Amino acid sequence: MKHLLFLALFTIPSLSYGVVDLLVLGDSQTGATWSKTYFGNYLQKCLKEQIAETGDFVVYARGATQPTHWIKSAGLDKIETIQRDPENNHKNIGNLSAVPLEKKRIEPMLTNLQPKKVLFFFGDNLMVETSATIEAQFTSLLSYVKAHKIGKLDCYLLTPTFEMEVTDHRSVRGKTLENTTKVIAAIKKAAGDSCQVINGLDVIKASPYYLKGDLVKRVPIKGDGGCTGAATNDNIHLCGEAAKYLAKSACDKLKE
Repeated sequence: MKHLLFLALFTIPSLSYGVVDLLVLGDSQTGATWSKTYFGNYLQKCLKEQIAETGDFVVYARGATQPTHWIKSAGLDKIETIQRDPENNHKNIGNLSAVPLEKKRIEPMLTNLQPKKVLFFFGDNLMVETSATIEAQFTSLLSYVKAHKIGKLDCYLLTPTFEMEVTDHRSVRGKTLENTTKVIAAIKKAAGDSCQVINGLDVIKASPYYLKGDLVKRVPIKGDGGCTGAATNDNIHLCGEAAKYLAKSACDKLKE
């Protein structure tokens, strides 16, 4: 009995998460607290369906963030972090001190998780930044990936894509095709030969949801919310079928 008690006291519990095959980081496209019909929700479902092939995974995402907020800046720690894994599609783990460093900073995160692959989806919050600032942030982010011996074949940067169609006005004026193209060019430059770039413009342009005028068709999925009501003028967050399409495309890429 004493021996069993000793084991119970000193057996290290399974960290949520300890070691994974795949780590995903993102902003509100991946971790919006207010919607369950965005990219991150559909990515989790796809990864879960393919769990036998992809292995274990965990997703951390926080709205409004840029790469710097996962590297050193605590400026947006007040925004709640969403965690996704095989058991959780939309787990809100809180904000500020409620979120341990290994769930909100890239260095302790990589040390703890030791992922074989990484996927980063950032850029929509960098639309009004200079090309130099954008490149510097992604270069810094990828320096940690390199330090942890994750090579180009196991590193993915998903870029922003076109605007969603809206009812009567655009809610984010900085989100334009010109700015999106600028962000993608800076991401590609930072990636160099160290990480693969999944161009969101190319992915959506090949989809049935691409519209003339460089917009993405708004198609809600029955039973899901987020493409109607106040969100009808949200021109930046992919929702519904378009979000599902982008998530499936990224999910499939991770299998290659």
